[in-house]
Amino acid sequence: MDILPWVLLATLGLTAGTAAGLLGIGGGMLVVPGLFYIFNLMEFPSNLVMHVAIATSMSVMVCTATSSIVAHHAKGDVQWRVFWKIIPSILLGVLLGTILDNQLSSDWLKIIFGLFLLIISLKLLLDFKPQSKSETLPKSAIINAVGLGIGFKSGLLGVGGGAISVPFLIYCGLPMYEVVGTSSSFSLPISILGTLAFLFSSDGVSSFPGLTGYIYLPALFLIAPFTILGAFLGTNLSHIISGEKIRTSFALFLLLISLNMLFT
Repeated sequence: MDILPWVLLATLGLTAGTAAGLLGIGGGMLVVPGLFYIFNLMEFPSNLVMHVAIATSMSVMVCTATSSIVAHHAKGDVQWRVFWKIIPSILLGVLLGTILDNQLSSDWLKIIFGLFLLIISLKLLLDFKPQSKSETLPKSAIINAVGLGIGFKSGLLGVGGGAISVPFLIYCGLPMYEVVGTSSSFSLPISILGTLAFLFSSDGVSSFPGLTGYIYLPALFLIAPFTILGAFLGTNLSHIISGEKIRTSFALFLLLISLNMLFT
């Protein structure tokens, strides 16, 4: 058996976890394209590659989100008042996103994910942050609309909701430590519901070795512990390495990945 894919899976988990701990971003934006390339190397059926990459990334997020929410709750960083207001619409968005994911071809999902990475890379390069803040929470209709967007993006692409939730929580006037903690708390229910949806939404793919629904269990069991280790390393490195230089380098790296996914 070729050992290279398994080495690459472990490396992917360590890299994604380190990036998450160092930059405060979700590891899914590295895990999904990483799995896409590794699964192609392993000669997965081309019509399944993106579906399995997205679903497996979602299942990995259950492990990382659990450790994250425990840590943030212990520090008092989670605004549970905001969590309970927005989580119903987030979960509805997750269901809608996974339903659409199941309907789209792997090629379309690759294009959509490439566009998502392109937007994130430009956002990081431009260091976009909301310029104005609200002293109170927005109206319920706005909260529900934002929650729907967070969940839909996560369910469709297998990533956390930070790209939307962090700017929104900053706008809501939360201090940065509560922004990070509260945004992280969304990931656990997102990942649990998304994982269950991907387990039961696949159609006739479970006979492929290692697959349960759309989730490739060997990758899950190998990546998850390395992402947790990487998050610990990244958190410690964040006190040593210049965040600005890392953010720019990471943005350029995401930009290259996005262009590769869009034009190959």
